[in-house]
This record gives sequence, C-alpha cells and structure tokens, in this order.
Amino acid sequence: MVTDTAAAEAMVERLLAVKWDGDMAFARRQSRARLAREFLRRTAQWAATVGAEPGWPVNDLAGALDPSLAIDPELLNRLAPDDTSSDPYPVPPALGAAIVRWAALGDLPRQQFPQLQDPYEPILEMFARGGAFKRAPGELDLGFISIQVRTVADRAALEPLPIDAASLDALDQES
Repeated sequence: MVTDTAAAEAMVERLLAVKWDGDMAFARRQSRARLAREFLRRTAQWAATVGAEPGWPVNDLAGALDPSLAIDPELLNRLAPDDTSSDPYPVPPALGAAIVRWAALGDLPRQQFPQLQDPYEPILEMFARGGAFKRAPGELDLGFISIQVRTVADRAALEPLPIDAASLDALDQES
C-alpha cells in the first residue's frame, strides 16, 4: 500500500482554495474549455488502461491502481459541500476525493505507467482559471461554455492538447 499523506493533505488545501470567479472564468473560457477537454482525454486514457471505465470521468483511478489505498475519512470529509457557500461552481465532491486519492499515490502512477500523463493536472489548472464546474447530462458546464463528455473510447483516442501557460493565454487573448 502506498499512501503519501502529505501530498493528500496538500491537495485538500489546494481544492479548498478553489473559488468561482465569474469575471476570470469568462475571460478564460477558451482555456478552461481546452483544459476540460484535456482532463477528459487523460482520464479516459487512464480509465481504459487500468480498467476503471465505470463512472468515468469521475471515478476512482487511484483505487484501480492500488486497491489497498486508504485515506483518512476525516481528510476527505473536509471536501464536503459547504451549505453556507454561495459558490455556484464548487469542486464536485466525488472529483475532489478522486484527486486527493490520486495525490496519495505519490510516484506510483508514473512508475507503473510512464507513458501516461497526470490525469488531474488539466482540471486543477482549470480550477485556477476561474473555478470548478457543474455536471450536466452528457456535459461539463464550465459556466460560460459547456464541453460534451462523449465516451471513454472517443476521448482516449484524441491527440493531446497543449496546456502550457503560453498556449492557454494565447487562446484567451484570441477570444
């Protein structure tokens, strides 16, 4: 069993800091859309590789890699929705838990599957560009733009999209 508790705790703090910023989300809607598409592509590749397609795109990739992975429930409980919050796009709790569980794996994913990219890097960057999203039937509602989810096979077959800061900023300046 691998459990990087420090990484899991740091990820919880990072996720708790995500707040909706409508002005930023609007200004960065194109880069947020690209990041959401890349999140779907990467998680689809991981799901297909480790046999974790049920529940995709918000499934337990970490549990598929290490079924014995255990996270302190109190740590995950910190991600529960805040009923007093007015945030219209909070981090979906199941996704937050999946990201924390992934962080707890430490280097294990890279060691076992070096050809695959971090599945959650794009969505974490998207969160930093204006906040989270809501799940709607067949799509991710990013606030000012929606992305079709499609199927694991469809998304896994796509070519990677550049998500470096310069490429993302250039996308936003075009719109």
